Amino acid sequence: MLEAGAKLPDVGVPDDAGKNVSIAALGQPAVIYFYPKADTPGCTNESMQFRDSYGDFQKKGVAVYGVSRDSVGAQAKFKAKYELPFPLLADTDSVVCNAFGVIVEKNMYGKKSLGIQRSTFLVDAAGTIIRVWPKVSVEGHAQEVLKSL
Repeated sequence: MLEAGAKLPDVGVPDDAGKNVSIAALGQPAVIYFYPKADTPGCTNESMQFRDSYGDFQKKGVAVYGVSRDSVGAQAKFKAKYELPFPLLADTDSVVCNAFGVIVEKNMYGKKSLGIQRSTFLVDAAGTIIRVWPKVSVEGHAQEVLKSL
């Protein structure tokens, strides 16, 4: 997993509208949060927290991006259903997830699979990671990130 001090990887994926987003060229401070699957309980809760705090992030000049391995269409539905005001990136080939190192082996009911470890990265305008939250607990997470700004 990328750590504080690392530069953003030079990778890009489409957002929920199909527009390509270059991670290394965000050009402003940003929160990039990774979640396992759109429209599931924990991911919805986390995304709604970022939605509800979005105005506060904007006041501080910080963009918000959500990333999962869902398709552009699934991200668009998720965004519309919960009125999420920020881009959701569709990393269907795990390009961004692999670059950040958030794909881990998971074990659910004895079945092992690879999936996204819920993680959040705070980056500065120059594209340097300044803080990492690995293994995020959903409740209160967006406020925790906001308080760190």
